[in-house]
Amino acid sequence: MWSVRGQRQGCAMRALLYRRLGRSMATAIATPGRSRNEASEAMISADLMRQPISLKHVRELVSTERTTTLKWGQGKVLVCCGLEAVGGSEPEATAVFLAEGCVVCWQSSDAQRKQMLEIANGCLESPRARGFLHSRTSSLEMLWMQGEPGKVISSETLDMAEAAPGQKTHVNSNGQLMLTVDPEVRVTDQVAVSLGMAVAVRLESLEEKIERLLEEDWKALERLIKRLEDPWYLMVSLKDVSHRIFKYEHVIHKLRYELNAEARLLDSPDLLWENAMAEKLHDKVVAHFDVRRRTEILNQRLSYSLDYLHTLGEHVRHLYSVRLERMIIILITLELGVGLISLFGEQFSPHGALFLTGQKPLAPPNDAF
Repeated sequence: MWSVRGQRQGCAMRALLYRRLGRSMATAIATPGRSRNEASEAMISADLMRQPISLKHVRELVSTERTTTLKWGQGKVLVCCGLEAVGGSEPEATAVFLAEGCVVCWQSSDAQRKQMLEIANGCLESPRARGFLHSRTSSLEMLWMQGEPGKVISSETLDMAEAAPGQKTHVNSNGQLMLTVDPEVRVTDQVAVSLGMAVAVRLESLEEKIERLLEEDWKALERLIKRLEDPWYLMVSLKDVSHRIFKYEHVIHKLRYELNAEARLLDSPDLLWENAMAEKLHDKVVAHFDVRRRTEILNQRLSYSLDYLHTLGEHVRHLYSVRLERMIIILITLELGVGLISLFGEQFSPHGALFLTGQKPLAPPNDAF
């Protein structure tokens, strides 16, 4: 089973990654007095939780424990600006909490990011399944990842720099995000980019889920096909085979619905409909992560799996028909055998037809003298 991520990270992506890595290392080397830890602090990180986040509880917790500027976006987004780590030794950072269960930390250190994730983990809608489902990390200048809390399934990199005064936030030809310094639109642009990162995180988690389930189903089907070669297994287990095929088709239809309808990967967020520039920036971030093409590839894989299951189901139905034909032939043969026995029984029985019908023969008449 080929990997979507392996196909996505082709030669062009690897070449771009090497260029970014070389540029980042050159920047770190050329900057006097800059340490590796300082470079790792310049990072955007987006983490997807297992359950939705209660933004109301997050707002109460952050506002009581930290001095920060909170911005509320239609109950779906909570932006916390000016966050400081415990002790005040870390620089201020920005965290964007999304109600769908995503936490995006801007220019935060490892300690700050860990604190934000702990806050979100304590404010989940359902506390039964806590933890991190997936993490996608975007490095602004360096590719180092230190102190990653939770389980990191995959990571992505996105270069970022401060735009020149007067310039708007944009993604240049090298795939580098240039964030505006205008305080009036800076937070709005951060929300737009965070929403784009959330789309990438959801798609990445779906890729992991679809690949894992398809791989498991493929192995199970391979074992099932080998069993179909056993004639005795076919005689007693066709119903079980048909039920398994139905279960696999049901799982694939659920995955397709989750990918195309529930996740809403290709739809613009309602929060950005009234801001054309922010919506355009969101679309550029989504295009940077190649969301549309990766979604099409996943749909193609699901379609192929459905076609394969349909072919296997047709084969099972054909085996049903063959078994039914054999049963009909056996019944006809038995009926002919019973008829032949009846026919020959009438000819060779000492009582003829009376022997088969069960009637008693008539007694010979008594001669009267």
